[in-house]
Amino acid sequence: HLDECISLAIDMLDSIRLVLRPDGASTTVKLGASSGDFTAGIIGSSAPRYSIFGDTVNTASRMAAHSRPCTLSSFFMHLSNTAKDNVGAALEGWLMATLTLSIVENGQEMEIKGKGWMQTFCLCRLELEKLDGQQP
Repeated sequence: HLDECISLAIDMLDSIRLVLRPDGASTTVKLGASSGDFTAGIIGSSAPRYSIFGDTVNTASRMAAHSRPCTLSSFFMHLSNTAKDNVGAALEGWLMATLTLSIVENGQEMEIKGKGWMQTFCLCRLELEKLDGQQP
């Protein structure tokens, strides 16, 4: 379902592109993804809420925390190794054709809080890498 998550992220970025911060700058978000098992369900009785939790959710949160702020024109999603392994199908077809997305290895391993050292990856626009000239 990672292709749906990427599609959702793109739709969210498209929806906020006209929302400006009080200082007039564009609104940005940090995106992260991981793949794996998680638990979901309704929690509480007086104010029930749907929630998801588990190691996969925590890892995705850590990926977002280590991501770059992005907009639709500077798409950047930080991926765990498991997410990178599952993103291939999403890149085949309209995502690759319309947004020129590519997976870039994040260089050296990163220390991720609560996880230790992890090799991570970035799903980003090819233009971003050409313009920046630096590794994500």
